[in-house]
Amino acid sequence: MTFLAELEQDPFDGEEFIERLAWRATNGKFDDVDLISEAFENGIKDLKAIYDTNQKKCERLEMICREEEKGHWIKVTELQQKCKDSLATFEKLDKRLDIVADKVVYLGEQLEGVNTPRMRAVEAQKLMKHFARYLETPSETLNSFEELYIDNVNELFEEADIIQKLYLISQELPNNSKFDVAKEFISKKYNLIEKRLIEEFSLAQKNDDRNKMKKIASILSHFKGYSQCVDVFIEQSQMGMFLGENIFNDIVPLCVKNQKTINEVFTNPEQVMSKFVLNIFHGKIQEYIQAQINENDTREFLTELYQLFHKTNKLIEQIAKLKFLGCDFNFLNKITRNIFNNYLDMYIQRETGYLKDKCDYILQSYYESKNHQKRPFSTGGFQELLQSKIGRTNINIGNLNINISNLDYTQGETFLSEEIAISILQETKMSLQRCHLLSKPQDIAQNALSIYEIELQSLCIEHIDYAIELGLQAIPSGETKSQPDIHFFDIIRQSNEICHLNEKQFVNWVLPLI
Repeated sequence: MTFLAELEQDPFDGEEFIERLAWRATNGKFDDVDLISEAFENGIKDLKAIYDTNQKKCERLEMICREEEKGHWIKVTELQQKCKDSLATFEKLDKRLDIVADKVVYLGEQLEGVNTPRMRAVEAQKLMKHFARYLETPSETLNSFEELYIDNVNELFEEADIIQKLYLISQELPNNSKFDVAKEFISKKYNLIEKRLIEEFSLAQKNDDRNKMKKIASILSHFKGYSQCVDVFIEQSQMGMFLGENIFNDIVPLCVKNQKTINEVFTNPEQVMSKFVLNIFHGKIQEYIQAQINENDTREFLTELYQLFHKTNKLIEQIAKLKFLGCDFNFLNKITRNIFNNYLDMYIQRETGYLKDKCDYILQSYYESKNHQKRPFSTGGFQELLQSKIGRTNINIGNLNINISNLDYTQGETFLSEEIAISILQETKMSLQRCHLLSKPQDIAQNALSIYEIELQSLCIEHIDYAIELGLQAIPSGETKSQPDIHFFDIIRQSNEICHLNEKQFVNWVLPLI
């Protein structure tokens, strides 16, 4: 390996280089000092020669780099000067463009000032010619004028623009025989063109030609029948929809789809979207509700009313979150209340009536299953205890009917049932759920108390207090020497468990509402 190859090794180890040099010079005999010294001297000379050669190469390369650097600096100076010249030229051109633009704007304003009156004069002349033609139209022609024969749509648009302006002018004309025929002819043609435009709009909607729909809607926005155009759009948008059993699933996708079209087509998209949603609620949803609710069956009526009102509320929340044009939550909530208003006005009367009848039926069925005939007799202290426990509420226990009197007592029977209590509590819970959703905000507390009063009457008075009084009648007097019947404690235990259930329901369902 040559010196140059060894020196160019990476990494370079000087000690290892010297060792290799000594080994080659002595051929492994390190005891020959003169030979090693001569080898080192020759190696130093060779290294110096290599150094001198590389030094000259470096000097030559540095000189070439300095010359190239000098040339590049000259080019940079030239480019800087060109850039300055270009910037100065650009500023001059920019100033000239501003001057030209100002002149163009001035000339445009001048031309517009001249052209606008001229165009108005041309338009007025055009309207006058058409009006003159209508003035010359004999009254016999008016009677036979029943259809509009225009095949070209662009011609229809032009005629619509003319007749709309003539119609406005005709409304300002005095009522005399000179203008009567012309006014009637203009009015008749106005109605025919309006009808034709609505038909063209309907056809364009079926073909999903939104550009044509937008053009016609813009023209009709100046006509009296613009609302009919909106009605046609709403009606055709709903065709083929709401074919399933649950129409609520179709409403949100339908609104999302048509909002984009409404934005593209109509000049007043917020009003159109509001009318679109209003039509769905007062049309399809109201019809669906009327078909689903059976007012003859109170239980079915309350169940369907709750479910439909819940679905409708969920629907308006979805629509409000999507932020449709002109459809905020207050607007949608007001529509919903209007739809259900006839059912909600008498809701609490039907709710309390149904709950009372249901609780009476549950208790009556229970006593009949025990072959027990319930009879009235005077009340004990449980009513006073109950009144003391709920005295902080507005429930008047004095209004609850408590009638118990002497009757035959069945040995060992407590006449209490947790299953019956749970049934009454469950019915009350469902009534409170409906009350929370269906009552007006200002009536929720009072309606909840009315429902809870029925629960107290049925569960605590008619069931628990009645069983306690029966148990008290069965307690033997202190003079008897027979074995006492102490199953009264079973009555107390069951009463306590039922009262705990009642208290839990009061805390979970009644208290949050009042």
